[in-house]
Amino acid sequence: MSSCRVRLEPSGTVFEAGEGEAVLNAALRQGVPLRYGCRHGNCSSCKYLVSDGDVDLGNASPYSLSEREREEGWALLCCARACSDLVIQVPEDPTDRLRPVLRPADFAATVSANERITRGLYRLRLQLDRPLAFYPGQFLEVEIPGRSGEWRSYSIASAPSRCEEVDLVILKIPGGSFSGSLDQLSRGNPLGVRGPYGASYLREGDEPILLVGGGSGIAPLLSILEAAAEDRDPRAITFYYGARTVADLPLQEEIANLQRRVPNLRYRPALSEPTADCQWEGPVGMIAQIIQRDVADASPFDAYICGPPPMCDSVSLILAAKGLQEGHAFLDRFYSAVDSVPTTTPRS
Repeated sequence: MSSCRVRLEPSGTVFEAGEGEAVLNAALRQGVPLRYGCRHGNCSSCKYLVSDGDVDLGNASPYSLSEREREEGWALLCCARACSDLVIQVPEDPTDRLRPVLRPADFAATVSANERITRGLYRLRLQLDRPLAFYPGQFLEVEIPGRSGEWRSYSIASAPSRCEEVDLVILKIPGGSFSGSLDQLSRGNPLGVRGPYGASYLREGDEPILLVGGGSGIAPLLSILEAAAEDRDPRAITFYYGARTVADLPLQEEIANLQRRVPNLRYRPALSEPTADCQWEGPVGMIAQIIQRDVADASPFDAYICGPPPMCDSVSLILAAKGLQEGHAFLDRFYSAVDSVPTTTPRS
């Protein structure tokens, strides 16, 4: 059997999944919109009920897909592979506000710049062999040099208008399959990339925006801010970013420039462990604590929350308790080999 027929209900959308191909990949390849996140079985965003047919559940994390859910027929479509024709329940949800799928493609890239921007973060600039269309907030996958077929995911930190050259902000993880060798990447080094991916991109609308990030979670938020500046987006934007010390706050000059270009932008950095050398007069505490104190009513907002999974989950729970409407939180959890199951992970 070379391919299987997949039907989505109640829409009736039909597409083909190739032998050994993840159902989600097949859908994206054919322009079929589905809700998803990490693409590696960790975040549960692409959890759907398979009401008919057989699937191989792949390496879905037991934390994201419980044994009971497996028995009931649920699957993570980023891992699931069709063993027969399938019927999958995908209820239409107007709160998703999905835009048309930009079909992922493979690109040849070369490193045009590699800059260390904090003690742990690097900005990697890649020149692509042809233009890449993407939405602000999406990510790419980068093939690990010398390890064909192994990929890691990194969010794009530049605006879609720079379609032939993209910036990535990457956290160096000791022993990381890709990030552990960042110091060895220099101008002209070739890399394979593919994309775009991700459904936590900037939505259209009139709602004011909350951006919340930590660590390399600043990357998709910078893309959103750059796009807002270029498009003269009239929405009010509040940008929270959490770091340990002043030395861990990245790209402050670029953010100051964005504040000049986006008059309705309010930047709220916070430090969790400021030292005397920081001479810090801003908010102190974990970013979730700052939001707990700052935001009285979250009901008017769209919220984009990017970075370590515990931070994303804490902030989203706080905002939900403060009235954030269902479908208005867009989470991009950055899993690493240290904190995810399985160990084949997207960001290390």
